[in-house]
Amino acid sequence: MLRRLPIYLLIPAALIAADKPNRDIQELQRDVAQLQEAIKTLQEGLDQRFSAIAAQTQGMAEAMEKVNTTVGTLHKGLDQIAQDQSRNIVPVVTAQGSRVEQMSGAVSTLQQAMADLTAAITKMQTQLVDVGNAVKAMASPPVQPPGTEKPPIGAADLINNAEGDKLGGKADLALQEYAQYLQWYGDTPMAHVAQFQIGFLHYGMNAFDDAVKDFDTLLQKYPGSSKAAEGLFYKRKSLQALGRTADANAVCQELRKNYAGSEFAKQCVTAGRK
Repeated sequence: MLRRLPIYLLIPAALIAADKPNRDIQELQRDVAQLQEAIKTLQEGLDQRFSAIAAQTQGMAEAMEKVNTTVGTLHKGLDQIAQDQSRNIVPVVTAQGSRVEQMSGAVSTLQQAMADLTAAITKMQTQLVDVGNAVKAMASPPVQPPGTEKPPIGAADLINNAEGDKLGGKADLALQEYAQYLQWYGDTPMAHVAQFQIGFLHYGMNAFDDAVKDFDTLLQKYPGSSKAAEGLFYKRKSLQALGRTADANAVCQELRKNYAGSEFAKQCVTAGRK
């Protein structure tokens, strides 16, 4: 048979069994309380954030209102500037009109420059004719004047040497070569050019008396020369340099009469008006 335990031993065991559920509930309650506290803390944080966002939103709304006000002011300013520009455009147009008049004067000056350029082109055309004559002279055999010895150099080489020495600043040597050309080839197409160059070289050397004589020889011996107008022009300048004003004016009249369309006649007119 089972022996019965004493009752005083059974009572503590019952108390221990009853106390265990109470501790579980208490722990659960504590957990719930902690969770509630965490939720409360989280709620307070969210409230603070929402408040901050609301404040920022209000600030942005106020800033946008200020921007709109500024934009409106800017539009008004631009409108005022446009009106001011409209009022100021009339003086500007008037000033532009004055500039147009100035430009008109500049155009007149340009037209005069074009006339001078045309004269220069005419001179170049004359030079081209001379070059053509030089080419013909090169193609022509040298003509030996009667009673003289055979020239030691051909016509083309001699005239080229003279031109080269003239351009190289050797005026005395060029004068000698042009004189030899006239002596040996006085009947060739380039003879009138050699005669002109002799006068031109004397003019450049301030030997004005010799220059006048040289240009007279050109006009008398080669009246149809393409250098005739230019020869008259430099004859007049030589006479002016010698102080022979009346003779110079007479030559100018002759130039204007016989070569009215040449650039030298026009220059003579211009010089005569000064």
